[in-house]
Amino acid sequence: LYLFPTKALAQDQLRVLRELATEPGLNQVVRSATFDGDTPQNERVTVKHSANVILTNPDMLHVGILPSHPTWTRLLSNLKYIVIDEAHMYRGVFGSHVACILRRLLRLCAHNGCRPSFICCSATIANPMQHFQMLVSS
Repeated sequence: LYLFPTKALAQDQLRVLRELATEPGLNQVVRSATFDGDTPQNERVTVKHSANVILTNPDMLHVGILPSHPTWTRLLSNLKYIVIDEAHMYRGVFGSHVACILRRLLRLCAHNGCRPSFICCSATIANPMQHFQMLVSS
């Protein structure tokens, strides 16, 4: 699961992932897709059941995935990594909101027998370890 603060960043990375997936051997392994407010309803089912790299944002995780978690069992029971891009953006009230969403996600993963690892990507900040721990700790 790859989280971005904006849909535009997710779309940019989706293009890069799809380009990488054209390499021999990867085209059958990497099935990436975005799941955001612009994803058509008919494609959302395909993303849910087929993608193994899902690019989304905290808001869509909050309103589109977590409330309907029984239909996302495949993701919640097999999730290995949660990549948080631009992690320095998640501070203040917005950061607290995202931290709560991530805790909900972790509880649902645990309920489904899964313990994903976090990978946080960020611009240079003064206290990265403390910031990331506050963001992703349960």
